[in-house]
Amino acid sequence: MDQSELIQLMTEREELYKFQARAYRREVDQTLLDTIKNLEVQSDSSDMPEALRVIQASAANTDDPLTDFAVDYARIFLGAGIAKGVAAYPYESVYTSRDRLVMQDAYEAVMKIYRANGIGKLDADLYEDHIALELEFMSILCRRAIELAESGDTQALEENLDLQKSFLRDHLLNWTGEFFDSIRSCPGSNFYKGFASFTEAFLRMEKEFFEL
Repeated sequence: MDQSELIQLMTEREELYKFQARAYRREVDQTLLDTIKNLEVQSDSSDMPEALRVIQASAANTDDPLTDFAVDYARIFLGAGIAKGVAAYPYESVYTSRDRLVMQDAYEAVMKIYRANGIGKLDADLYEDHIALELEFMSILCRRAIELAESGDTQALEENLDLQKSFLRDHLLNWTGEFFDSIRSCPGSNFYKGFASFTEAFLRMEKEFFEL
């Protein structure tokens, strides 16, 4: 892969990571909704385009998507209104700790990685192992990879790609399968179920890219 191809690939990955990070970070606003309506993805697999069609169809089949999806977001990711039911709490620690609690080993591990790479608090309202922040961290690494490729610093670029690979393997791929299953088990529209399938397919492509 030559430099221009690498930069193009990193740019595409950065944008997809940023898009998904925004979708999981907070409720849908009009800007995100407009992005969803106009988004197109090219993939060797049909899984991502098909998941995007589910998301777009769900957005088109409601008269008040901002309200409806805010209700979905609160129910699915915050457990709002649930006494006994299924929620998909978006923190790695919940899926990797024995007692399924937040702020456990995974939280400490990713926070150390962020700080070691010069990244401070990404969101005052979220713990560091939130799905949105883990995706955002990968988008930051993609941006840095572009800058390193452009500067010709091949050693630092190789280290960056190694960090992307290890973070994907040790964190994002370590828990999101169960997380996505939890989203699809929750009541509500197909909107976030589509996002679960979209991100699942995307991470599967990432796994193949890094030969994990």
